Amino acid sequence: MPVIQVCAVSGGPERDAARLAALCRATAGELGLPDSGVIAVLTPVTATASGESALPSWPLAVVHGSPRPAAAMDAALRQAGRVLAEEWDVPAGDVWVEWSAGRIGHQP
Repeated sequence: MPVIQVCAVSGGPERDAARLAALCRATAGELGLPDSGVIAVLTPVTATASGESALPSWPLAVVHGSPRPAAAMDAALRQAGRVLAEEWDVPAGDVWVEWSAGRIGHQP
C-alpha cells in the first residue's frame, strides 16, 4: 500500500482531508488500486523560501511504496503532481513529486 507524505500549507482539517483524498484517488487510479489502496498524510508547512526571499507555497510529495513497473510509477507521479498543483492552486512547475522504494530492513 503506497503512502504519500505531503509537505504543503494547510487549508484546515476539512480542506486538507479533501485534498488528500483527491490525491489518494488519483494515485490509486493510476496504479490500478482501489481508492482505499493509497494513504496520504500531510506535514503542514508554515513557510517556504529560497536563499533570496520568501516564496509562495511549493507543495512536495514523496510516494513511499514498493517498486512497480516504471510506466505505472511515472503515471502515478504525474497524476499526483497534477492533483497537488490543482488542490494547492499553484503552477504545475511549483510542485515536486518522487517515488521512494527504500525501507530499512526490507528483504526482497
